[in-house]
Amino acid sequence: MAKTMRNRPLALIPQRPWLAGTVDRPAVARDIPEGGANEQVMEHLQQLVTDTALQRLTDLGLSWDAMDRHMVAALQFKDAVAQQPKIIGLIGGASSGKSTLFNSLVGREVSRVSAHAHETLGAIAATPGDQQEQWTAWLRDESVMPGFDAQSVNGQTAISGSLDAIHVLDHGRPDWPDVVIVDLPDVTSRMSVDEGAVTRTLLPWFDGLVVVVDEERWFDVTVFQEAVAVAGEMGPAVWIVFNCTESGVSVNAEVRERLRLHAEGQAAIDHCVCDFAPGAGFRAMPDEVIARVAGWVQSCDTASRLDRLRHRMRARCKHVWSENVTRADAYQSLRRDVDERLGETVSDTRLSLDLLTSDERGYLGVGHRFLPLYDVVQGIGRQLSKWTGGGRGSGAIDFDKGVDRIADVLRRNLEHRFGEATGRVDRIIAGSDYLGVTGWHPTWSTPTFDERDWAVRIRGHIDAWKKETSKKSRTGDVASVALGMPLLVADLLFLGGAGMTWTWASAWVAGFLGGKALTGMFQKSPAFNEYQTTVKAYQNLIRESLADQCERNLSDMPRRHLPMSDTLSQALMALSGPEPGR
Repeated sequence: MAKTMRNRPLALIPQRPWLAGTVDRPAVARDIPEGGANEQVMEHLQQLVTDTALQRLTDLGLSWDAMDRHMVAALQFKDAVAQQPKIIGLIGGASSGKSTLFNSLVGREVSRVSAHAHETLGAIAATPGDQQEQWTAWLRDESVMPGFDAQSVNGQTAISGSLDAIHVLDHGRPDWPDVVIVDLPDVTSRMSVDEGAVTRTLLPWFDGLVVVVDEERWFDVTVFQEAVAVAGEMGPAVWIVFNCTESGVSVNAEVRERLRLHAEGQAAIDHCVCDFAPGAGFRAMPDEVIARVAGWVQSCDTASRLDRLRHRMRARCKHVWSENVTRADAYQSLRRDVDERLGETVSDTRLSLDLLTSDERGYLGVGHRFLPLYDVVQGIGRQLSKWTGGGRGSGAIDFDKGVDRIADVLRRNLEHRFGEATGRVDRIIAGSDYLGVTGWHPTWSTPTFDERDWAVRIRGHIDAWKKETSKKSRTGDVASVALGMPLLVADLLFLGGAGMTWTWASAWVAGFLGGKALTGMFQKSPAFNEYQTTVKAYQNLIRESLADQCERNLSDMPRRHLPMSDTLSQALMALSGPEPGR
């Protein structure tokens, strides 16, 4: 029976205009029809079946592996062929009799048998005679079992197979026109990790599994837990052959009942016991065992198996899609947190005060002190301090913080501000779930700048600001007296006040402060504005350096998710059924 792959033209996947964190995601994704795949579904399957897709998803650390790739490829193939083939795999432990059963079914020794374990190194597939070339071609163009080479053999010489190839031969059974039976390497021995990996990778392809168990492992559930349990999620029929490989094994009624119960416990459809056959080299299994297995193969239901495979593939796509969405959201959250912290950290409200001496802060009206006639009050305070021995002997106001002192303040401020900001970003990144165990961390370098040049400019602004403030203070004092005296005269003449009364004091204070306020309102300080502009320019220097370095670090940060507009992401979403969490 010749089978041909249907020609299915590939169409571009429609690009969705949404990105995680910016536009709401679709509530429901496209589903896979239970009765078969349409053209768009086939295109999505094609996106996931390539080497590039597997490499990208693996590099991102998403839980998509070679078995998932083969699951998609198997579904794509089975939905594309004109008639469903039955692909049967023979699995089991080392020296359990898999190859003996395989040879018995094809009627000759084609899979090498010996007294040594691990004789079968790779998969050996027996196909109908008129399909051997077709299956070889499908293997070579990776329509079937991608990632493996194809070797067509004549079946006249026994072979062991190889890890990187599928050997194809004619099984010579006219009663199996739609059956492909595959002898697989050992899956249980720790000495055959690579061989076992081949078998596990190919599990999605099998519509039925014949598990061959030797007497040493008859009741060892690890044979089933490590391979059959995984394959069972994809719906193959499972049968068990309990094989006697040594003489003297007693298979009485009690043992047979235990084996029956054990097979049922492993969800096997049926089982049989193969008695020991004496002799050396390849010995065919008894005819009744061969007939029993042949009957199992003929009864295999590929339609229900295909539905189970679709269900499993949908569940895997949903899991990986959900995993990717979670990571994309974590990435967007990380970016937002970093941007917010940078905005909070860079502005340093105390910098303007740190660049002035305490006397300058009071004289210029910044900080926590503001007193009328500041120079007079300060002068009295210094004189008292001098008399009591607690102040500076000179009594000079601590003006004119030198250029070197300002430069030192700027340098220390830069180191503190930059270190504090980068430390916060480091903690945000370290506390994020996005990076997982990649071990990556950002790198920073303190920006370079000429602090003395900045200090000279700032010192000039402070000197000009002081001159303006001195003039403004004298003008304000005159205005205060001008406003306060009429209130004092009014108190004396009309309110009957005499001496220092609360009304008089209130009038004087109101006039004084009002004068100061009016003066400040009408006399803006250009020098102060220039001072603040220069300080902000210095702060912008830190901000821009932080922003540039932060963007570089975020660009260098390992990506652990697919962009939502990526074709792989689109394929996972479309094949996963309803969107996870909805």
